[in-house]
Amino acid sequence: MQGFFNICKSINVIHHINKLKNNHMIISIDAEKAFDKIQHPFMIRTLQKKNK
Repeated sequence: MQGFFNICKSINVIHHINKLKNNHMIISIDAEKAFDKIQHPFMIRTLQKKNK
């Protein structure tokens, strides 16, 4: 059931973003394991570059 709610939330976010006229990015990560595999400095630099 949790998966269903996550999909509904994602669809609502995408629908909201599509209504806006700006460029946006959605990042979806599995927080349980994502931070075991990704290097934090890389993630921070990537997000900073996308913010410009």
